[in-house]
Amino acid sequence: MKKASRLSAVLAIISLAFAAIVGAPAKAADVELKMVAADYANMQPFWDDLAAKFAKANPGITVKVDVVSWETIDDKVKTLVATGQIPDVVNKGDYADAAAAGLLYRADEVVSKKVLDDIVPAFLNNSKYNGVAYALPDLASARALFYNKDILAKAGIKKLPKTWTELEAALKTIKSKVKGVYPYVIPLGPEEAQAEFAIWAGGNGGVMFKNGKWTLNSKKNVKTMAFLKKLTSQGLTQPNPAKCDRTACAQTLFAQGKAAFINGSVFLPAWLKDNGGAGINLGSGSFVAAPGKKPVTLGVQDYFTAYKANGRKAEIGKWLEFIYEPTNYAAFLQAAGGFIPATKSAGVAAAKDPALAPFIKLLPAAIFYPGDQAAWPAVKGAVQQEIGTAVSGDPKKVLDALQKKALAASK
Repeated sequence: MKKASRLSAVLAIISLAFAAIVGAPAKAADVELKMVAADYANMQPFWDDLAAKFAKANPGITVKVDVVSWETIDDKVKTLVATGQIPDVVNKGDYADAAAAGLLYRADEVVSKKVLDDIVPAFLNNSKYNGVAYALPDLASARALFYNKDILAKAGIKKLPKTWTELEAALKTIKSKVKGVYPYVIPLGPEEAQAEFAIWAGGNGGVMFKNGKWTLNSKKNVKTMAFLKKLTSQGLTQPNPAKCDRTACAQTLFAQGKAAFINGSVFLPAWLKDNGGAGINLGSGSFVAAPGKKPVTLGVQDYFTAYKANGRKAEIGKWLEFIYEPTNYAAFLQAAGGFIPATKSAGVAAAKDPALAPFIKLLPAAIFYPGDQAAWPAVKGAVQQEIGTAVSGDPKKVLDALQKKALAASK
């Protein structure tokens, strides 16, 4: 072969190789999803493990989960959104404000019909904004009245009170006969004051939102807070409920055997066992209602939401589908600490659990937060910070002020 021919052949080979390199399809860039999740019970190890399993099953997609306390997660997400650091997935207790702002994918855009059909209908209905599901329920809880059987026995109380009148009498008996014990611990501190308010108000036929209107300062709600103020002023509760958070204050006092009654969630028994209250002789029953009213339970559910800002719908969908796979979802519920499942399939097994069964039966008649209202996060925050002052100040003035804030937040 002549030199010119050999040179031409070499150049041809180089040209073909270059063309092959240039023409080869580019490898898809790796995607890292960012998720912010509420801390039910030391959830970081669970999410880290699940994210590692997901990355192994889905090459090219990783998930970084930032677990944040319930006290700060709302502010955390607001800050991330305001500063343009919008996460891809959020797991917390509300969604409607983000849906109203157009930030979220619809639920049916990120998970399959199979997943949606497995979700308990009542929970999916509570995940809708303007009739469209923009959130996926992750779990639920219900509340009940818990009591220390030993304290009631010492006080000679053999029957649970059913009305506020009977309750007040029972609390006075406990105060006089069992020293060193708070008859009822009522947490109206910022951690979850909205739940405590909803429970007591519901027992008097009151709600925070009804028929398209905020009703925080209704006559029923004013009467409810006046009753709690009466209990507090008589020393039938712990001092200063406005400064008492659910976990660090109320549940801790109950775990120490220093309280007779407490409004508790489905996970309270497990929490007591892990926090010094394993020896409490625990009983539970229906909440006490105002005379002539029916007792209620408060149903609370939390959500997964998918944000559109980063355009990662396909990757988000894979992650959420992975979470709802039966084995992974069961592990999530276990890590969270004994909540009611949001899916029908997991609910079948949960209904056989003696610890969960009573709460599952209560849920059909439960009252829920007005979570489908875009103003709810703002209203909830105001209630958390201010409702406790109603038991030391003027209940009507406090509720009137909260009503004004709710109306302003709705504009």
